[in-house]
Amino acid sequence: MNLSAKAYEIADDQMAAWSTLGGPKAVVTIKPTGAIEKFYSVDAGQTLIGTVVLHHWDERTGVPLAASPGRFILHPHHQEHVFTLNNGLSVHEDIFVLSGKPDGVRVDPPAAYYMLSLANETDEDIRVATYASAQLRGDTRHDVATAYSKRHRAFLAWNRSKPDIVRVFGCSAAPTSYETTRGYSRPCAGRFPGPLSNKALPECGDPIGILHFNHVLRPGEYAELAFHLSLSTRGRSSAERIYRSCPPAAKALERTREHYDEILDRAVVLTPDHEVNRGVLWAKANMLRTQTLAPTGWSFVNDPTRTNNSVARDTAWFAFGADYITPAFARESLLWYATHLEKKGMVVEYYDIRTGKTADYGLNVNDNTPLLILALWHHYNTTGDLAFLKKVYPHALKAARYLLSQRNKQGLIWCTATGTSDWGIIGWRNVIKDYRLSGATTEVNSECYAALNTVAHMARVLKKHDVAAEFRAHAQNLKSAINQHLLDPLTKLYYLNIDLNGNPCTDVTSDLVFPVMFGVADDEIAANIISRLSVPEFWSDAGIRTVPRNDINYGPTHGYGLLGGVWAGVSFWYAFAAARFNPQFMAYALAMSFSHYSRDPLRNNTVPGQFSEWLHGEALTNQGMMLSPWFPPRYLWAAIEGAAGLDLSGGSPSVNPRLAADWKWLGVRNLTLAGSELTWFVVRAPEVKMYANFRFDESMPYDAYDEDVSRVCHVSGNSATVIALRKDEHLAIFVGNTADRTVTTALSVDSKLAGTYAARTFTSMRQMWIESHDLDAGRLKLGIPIELDAKGFCVLELRQEV
Repeated sequence: MNLSAKAYEIADDQMAAWSTLGGPKAVVTIKPTGAIEKFYSVDAGQTLIGTVVLHHWDERTGVPLAASPGRFILHPHHQEHVFTLNNGLSVHEDIFVLSGKPDGVRVDPPAAYYMLSLANETDEDIRVATYASAQLRGDTRHDVATAYSKRHRAFLAWNRSKPDIVRVFGCSAAPTSYETTRGYSRPCAGRFPGPLSNKALPECGDPIGILHFNHVLRPGEYAELAFHLSLSTRGRSSAERIYRSCPPAAKALERTREHYDEILDRAVVLTPDHEVNRGVLWAKANMLRTQTLAPTGWSFVNDPTRTNNSVARDTAWFAFGADYITPAFARESLLWYATHLEKKGMVVEYYDIRTGKTADYGLNVNDNTPLLILALWHHYNTTGDLAFLKKVYPHALKAARYLLSQRNKQGLIWCTATGTSDWGIIGWRNVIKDYRLSGATTEVNSECYAALNTVAHMARVLKKHDVAAEFRAHAQNLKSAINQHLLDPLTKLYYLNIDLNGNPCTDVTSDLVFPVMFGVADDEIAANIISRLSVPEFWSDAGIRTVPRNDINYGPTHGYGLLGGVWAGVSFWYAFAAARFNPQFMAYALAMSFSHYSRDPLRNNTVPGQFSEWLHGEALTNQGMMLSPWFPPRYLWAAIEGAAGLDLSGGSPSVNPRLAADWKWLGVRNLTLAGSELTWFVVRAPEVKMYANFRFDESMPYDAYDEDVSRVCHVSGNSATVIALRKDEHLAIFVGNTADRTVTTALSVDSKLAGTYAARTFTSMRQMWIESHDLDAGRLKLGIPIELDAKGFCVLELRQEV
């Protein structure tokens, strides 16, 4: 996969928010200026180095060199900044976190790189002085001591109160001079301050470490430096050893790129909508950035660099996407919660990934419990790991029996909480201040119905048929209770909840998606819900609002946006729920919610390609965290199991793709399911027709092939995409166009083809099948031209004749 084709390029004065890059042991955020904002240690749970910034001066005159407007290039695995100084010197900066392929719990050390290239493209010699400055305290206490290692060309810093936590800031080349100082004005001085003292203060409290370099560049010459940040929580000798073990910057970048290449090439979803395709790719990139190996094991936190807490519901939702690209991570992160149930069987709300300390807000029941059960089943279905299922089944059964113990006389799951906010809200909206949502909520009861059904499926697979029958009955009883007591007979919509006093709350909110998502609502009721959630009052140009604009509770920022703001993750829930009933709106939800991140980042306080948290309900500016880790996996899940139509809920995979009215085609390739690599595509030719390399149960009719050979097929141009399947000597090759204009592409097949083929071809442009003979294999190798209409496609069915 060509990652550069998926990058965002943006003027460097059009960013208002910070980018987030991460690896298993470290996270870096990047300021809108292009400087590193912070270097965060997963093991320490702290920012250990603050801002790292570069400044340049003309060494002859001492004048600071200002930058002309430049551009950022945002890639899935790194971020470039390209600009020109006012003396004509071209500058290229590149920042990334080392993140190679893990091997179990063996991962790359915590390391970040800040690469610098200076090129003289003028006709005169240029003398330039550069300061690379780093805030060495981070957000630790004001008792920092420093030292300089000539061997490593690096500063070392630690706190007197915590001497084992040592950070390192160095460079690939020896500096002209260096020092640590309390003089914060020196790096951005109006005149070049000159050479530094070559001293590192042993006691300086809140120091800046400065590395000074000078270069004389003749016309056409360039210079390169690579700044390197690393750390250890085990003392100075360990910090030095880790620093030395890190690969040089170029190799580190290549190692990181290879890992991202491999992961982003998994579970590829292709549609005629470029934004949806891009959203799927960047969802996977965002997920990789947030997967960490903490002292307690593989996990992620819900606000990178600002919390050390892993939340159970977030982890469950993360697994629904991670199962398709990083199943080992999903397995380990889920196992922690499964093996750390509370004594009675409830799943904890969150735990500290460094210490394992847990909390549950004092609730008697929560959404974390059913969601974890569902995620455990999803992981088994995607991996086919029977040993995993056997391991987690006793925990899932215990959790399910605990849920059953929390039913009221109506047979509904009942929360007794009398508090507010986290201590009085059962479900995903638990941070609304002075708000209570307890009693019997439709959200949690719907999740519990699906969870009880899931335990029945688990028991059936493990041949515990009595338990399977028992939980199937429990699930049906709960579904009946929900539809008897939580469904408003007048509106045919579900109540938000029945409160502690027995009063039904008829608030119409985005939470209506839950009985549709989890199969509680019958088709007629589900279609009614999707229709109600599709009205203009709910929708903005960035996605669905949590409550409609005309609601009495509406406020664009009320309750952290949970009473009127736009939470993009809810749009992804809606897309999944709407797929069967309104695929056109499904496509709209996926495209609009993701494209908003790149539409006007300076105004919207967003980062292109980066899934931020919640938006002002009117202005649509981001009000929450810059990267919300549990949103990207929901996007991937909605694309695969919503739009692309993969259904794993019953244990046997089936596929029924949901084409929006203006989608002529859709495809998925390289999706791993129980050890098999699945690929399928569907086209309107002119009737809907599917091709697949897997035998699905209860799917729409399809032509079956044996293997995916897409990797040997190539198309020209960034808007064309190709999927190819083989059965013996027969091929089915699909070529799709994501551009909103007609394009011509060249299709070539780099394979051991021989002889001639009979070709049966359908193009959406001509809307008819055309048969031809004597298509020579040599022509396929060289390339054949194909004209594709806007958002259109071509399918070639090739059968070898000679």
